Amino acid sequence: MWTWGFDRQQTRGRMVAVGGLLATGLSVATMGCGLSPDYVTESKAAVLLIVASINGGVVLDSEVRYGTLSETGEFVCEDEVPVAVAVRNKNPGVPAPIIPSHVLITGYEVRYYRSDGRSAEGIDVPYRITGNLSTEVDVATSGTSEVVIEVVRRQAKLEPPLSNIEQSTILTAFAEVTIYGETISGDRVQGSGRLQIDFADYLDDATSCPTN
Repeated sequence: MWTWGFDRQQTRGRMVAVGGLLATGLSVATMGCGLSPDYVTESKAAVLLIVASINGGVVLDSEVRYGTLSETGEFVCEDEVPVAVAVRNKNPGVPAPIIPSHVLITGYEVRYYRSDGRSAEGIDVPYRITGNLSTEVDVATSGTSEVVIEVVRRQAKLEPPLSNIEQSTILTAFAEVTIYGETISGDRVQGSGRLQIDFADYLDDATSCPTN
């Protein structure tokens, strides 16, 4: 006579194993849904915001103080540079739209650092800065548009480490410039580029700030 039965211990072990797999899958799904809002928003944009060049790709010589040899006394000036930006379709096979589609450039951030790893703000490099912009850049297959940003502010030259620079000192730093924008559909986009800046007291005896 045949009898049917089951091993309760073995069945319980299988149930635990299956439950573990379900829990793992749920955890992965939860992690996928828990991505930061910025990441999700940026990933939906159909275009890329590109920083093509900063200051024409040329190193910026930043004068920390003017008027050293003039009768006006010493004074400081900001440094402004042109930034070439472009908006491109993520899919290169898609032609530029006949009806203009644009990105509204809304702001920027400049963060400074040094190649030797010493990048404490207010000690080794100036404090990072942010600024507002308001300009439109259309989607295109070639060419760039130019925006001008204040890459070094006057206040930075009145504070360490720039205020500590003497005639025999040159401080080489790098500025990471990030441009922020928003598509007409509300998706956030951003692009970044880098600029080398050589800070020094170049003994410029100008009587007024240069016209940028």
